[in-house]
Amino acid sequence: MTRANIDPVIETYSRLADVYDDPNNIASCWGRVTQHSLGLVALRAMHETVVDVGCGTGRELVHLASTHPSDVRFVGVEPAANMRQIAAGRTARYPNVRIVDGRFEELPLETQSVDYLYSILAFHWVTDLNKSVAELARVLRTTGEMDLTFIGRNNGREFIQKTTPVFFKNIAPAMMIEAVSLRKQLTIEEATARFREAFDSPGLTLTESYHTYYDTLEGHWAWWVRIEGQFVAVPPDKRAQCDQAARAAISTLQTARGIPYTVHLLHVRLRPV
Repeated sequence: MTRANIDPVIETYSRLADVYDDPNNIASCWGRVTQHSLGLVALRAMHETVVDVGCGTGRELVHLASTHPSDVRFVGVEPAANMRQIAAGRTARYPNVRIVDGRFEELPLETQSVDYLYSILAFHWVTDLNKSVAELARVLRTTGEMDLTFIGRNNGREFIQKTTPVFFKNIAPAMMIEAVSLRKQLTIEEATARFREAFDSPGLTLTESYHTYYDTLEGHWAWWVRIEGQFVAVPPDKRAQCDQAARAAISTLQTARGIPYTVHLLHVRLRPV
């Protein structure tokens, strides 16, 4: 694979795999919204094959495998090599768990082979929305069920409003647009249209929710600079200046409870009627 064909998101997650489970990351707003999303995952006795798309380092798979019968087959799909390696090591003691290379656009699963599929905070990184939704519809059985959570269009508005002027001073507009486009952040209406086109089922529901988390500047900064594509586009000679200006802008959001960051969460649920 040439450098031009490397997915920057996958490359970044693979590079940061060793610190992904850092306590500070787990305690961040993303760690907490992950816990909320886990609460939406609902395995049932009828689910024999369960798939986690974007399984990361396998924490959720270990939890599920350790709390469900050993005859339930779990498959973790993860495109980032180093994340996948950690997940494989973590789940090695469970013979009913398999970790495979793959992504939403090309799921390494047979047609109509999955009883239950879930994904936590990964779908917004897809590169092809239509193909990804079609793949989900392909691999699920006609009785299959699904829970996907991913971020929506209005995610992190506090930070965006404060830092966009900073980035436009340090990054060419075309590069800014390219960086932002790495994530497919949909409105609830857009997401509903995409999924209803692929899933002709009255049991398909889409909901949205907002979750505001407060933290210190350093607490937010530790994860924010790692996932915001804009930082990748900042020229090296402007990085220090941009960092300082962005930190100052975010600091103006300070309240008695801390600095707020609001996650716009979309939840796709499929329960065939």
